[in-house]
Amino acid sequence: MKPNLISCCSALLNPFYHMVEISKPYYPLAHRLLRFIAYILAGGIFAQALSCGIFYFLIYDSQAAGMLAHLMIQHLSYFFLGGVFIIMSVSNILIKRGLSQLRVIRIPSLTIFLAIATTSFLLIPRMDYLRETALIDGMPVMLSPFANYFAILNAIALLLLIAQMIFSGLMAWRLSDPQLTQMTPD
Repeated sequence: MKPNLISCCSALLNPFYHMVEISKPYYPLAHRLLRFIAYILAGGIFAQALSCGIFYFLIYDSQAAGMLAHLMIQHLSYFFLGGVFIIMSVSNILIKRGLSQLRVIRIPSLTIFLAIATTSFLLIPRMDYLRETALIDGMPVMLSPFANYFAILNAIALLLLIAQMIFSGLMAWRLSDPQLTQMTPD
């Protein structure tokens, strides 16, 4: 039995006859929204860290620079928490609809969420209280009896800011993968 050469070659010559199944992306607008918010989030967190560093380098008084940096971190945290919440919500909806590849952004988004919340709602208010207490006693916080405790809290806040930068970059990098929106059988 001889194969029919005309039918074998027609797949090579006809561009409308596909030899392999082409998978189309599912929910492209939702994926673009996730990617856009992740890029904005990563850029915003990087810009926040850069401006905090600039505050410390340009302002001679480190206590005033810290107050400005912490104030900015607290105000931007609401926007960042909203962005992470949108990313987590939309990705969970898409995971329920069959895009199980989006599970790779759950851990980075939860880590960012916890780091932002810990810094803005636990550490910075405690550092503000220590500053106020030291100023009531008539001395800067680094000369008060709470100086070691304040330095530890400040170091933890810095580490959490670095963690935010790393995990937001990781989340944006994982969302930039074009095969993330391809539907695969589970």
